[in-house]
Amino acid sequence: MVLWILDMWKSEQERQKNLNYQKKRREACKEKGICPNCTKNPAAPGRTCCSQCLEDKKLCLKFGASRAFRQVYAEMFERQRGLCGICHEPMKRPVLDHCHKTMEVRGLLCSNCNIGLGQFKDNPKLLESAMIYVRDNAGIGIKMKS
Repeated sequence: MVLWILDMWKSEQERQKNLNYQKKRREACKEKGICPNCTKNPAAPGRTCCSQCLEDKKLCLKFGASRAFRQVYAEMFERQRGLCGICHEPMKRPVLDHCHKTMEVRGLLCSNCNIGLGQFKDNPKLLESAMIYVRDNAGIGIKMKS
């Protein structure tokens, strides 16, 4: 994203020059049979990039995190067996849950649970109060239309 923002301030000629450079670089890597992303490893059979970069792309699509955190996400996802830490439902796109005061990571949540937790400002007393309210208030005899 930072590169895209920096690209906005470049002239059209500079942008075109950069695009041509990237194209030539990819073609040169393809001819040599090496990965254009890391320029170290040989490309995977039938692919333009290496298996390590392919795996990294898969993690990026699944978790949308920067490279340094993707492996941590993947390990946490496996440890939680792909289930949300609160509702225990399968997660499509896990969200990294962390304490906003200490920045300590707690685990992965589905977006619904993450939003719900955020609405209670990570306050255990508020969460407990909500739990008691839901448990003890079965209803007042009035039903809403569905």
